[in-house]
Amino acid sequence: MKKFFIIFIFAFSNFVFATIIYNPTEPNVEQEINFTVAHPDGVYPPSVFWNFGDGTNAQGVVNTTKIYQTSGIFIVSVTYDTYKAQNLSENITINIFERRRISFIPPNPTIATEITFRAENFLSNQILWDFGDGTEPQCLQTIAIHRYTIPGRFTVSARDWCGNSVSNITTTINVSEERGPRAPFKISFIQLRFEDGKSYKNVIKNSKNLIAYADIKYEGTGLLIAQWEVDGVLFKQINKVLPYANYTTINSGNIPSLPTEILGIHNITLKIIQPQVEYPIPTIRYFVSLGKYEVEKIEFQKIEVKTLGGEIVKVEENKIKAPKAKHFIFEGKIKNNLEEKINYALLRIYIENELIDQKILKDFKKDDEVNFETSISERDFKGGRIYILLYDITSDKPKLIYLKKYLLTFF
Repeated sequence: MKKFFIIFIFAFSNFVFATIIYNPTEPNVEQEINFTVAHPDGVYPPSVFWNFGDGTNAQGVVNTTKIYQTSGIFIVSVTYDTYKAQNLSENITINIFERRRISFIPPNPTIATEITFRAENFLSNQILWDFGDGTEPQCLQTIAIHRYTIPGRFTVSARDWCGNSVSNITTTINVSEERGPRAPFKISFIQLRFEDGKSYKNVIKNSKNLIAYADIKYEGTGLLIAQWEVDGVLFKQINKVLPYANYTTINSGNIPSLPTEILGIHNITLKIIQPQVEYPIPTIRYFVSLGKYEVEKIEFQKIEVKTLGGEIVKVEENKIKAPKAKHFIFEGKIKNNLEEKINYALLRIYIENELIDQKILKDFKKDDEVNFETSISERDFKGGRIYILLYDITSDKPKLIYLKKYLLTFF
């Protein structure tokens, strides 16, 4: 629904109103504005003279249109005759905004990185893009994809109506090939857990100081913007500058701590707003009860990793039978039988195609044994295959070094 900005001018001698109306009420540069003047005694059209405050005018019309080419504050005046009086004049102040801007992700790209540019608040869907690197300008839509082949600082410009706009909207982008502190800020992986390292927890109703943790491996430095969510609802916003490093931990805090007033199972996840994360983040759970929360425990046989080098060693399917229950806790142990340690290993657990949990293993040395656990709710799992995968993520390209699958059935 359109909104109208109405200015009432009081003619106290006659106690009547003169009205100037313009729409839209907060116009943008190059956006057409409709002006109307009205009076209870009627406006005589040939007498009307508009002055738009930028050196342009219109005459002989009660209703007229105007497009401003620059932003700023302008005084619009109109003189006119009514059918009862002559030489009346009114004026209003109008503010012209420039809201068009260019955004892009990722914020700190390197050469050959796919960059998504977005023309925000533009007035058309046909944008002439110039990426500032010598490539031919292209008429595309409001979203454009580009890759730079050389590092540098580039000025990106966008024009409405395939370049017919008089306004050239620009932004600058830094494209790097550097590593270290000036490398692009990106997150490699995230592990969610409670204080004891587990991905589930049993708590008594109205318990205090329940806190979730996120272990984050990242590169570069930048602003982390994230949201803790409980059962799909925003619980707490995180805004934190991460200094150059490769590992950090954040938590959901204890003022307030996670809610424990409602009985039952509650899901926690961390939604990353910045930087962009292209992989799923698992959900962890806590169970609120009046006493001990009963779950069915299922134990995997010990998994032994026997080789390294990006090859899938074995794909075994072990059958597990379990009694039906509302919630299950899966427990297992993984041993490193390799001849060398893995600086960073990532253990992931899937049910069919859904990632349900992951665990970071730092400095996973030869002969080390690590326990892992995860929880599954009956409402999420009706039986099927469980996959356990182990990756070496020390380098930029993860290597799958182990895969095992289980077929779970109920009796």
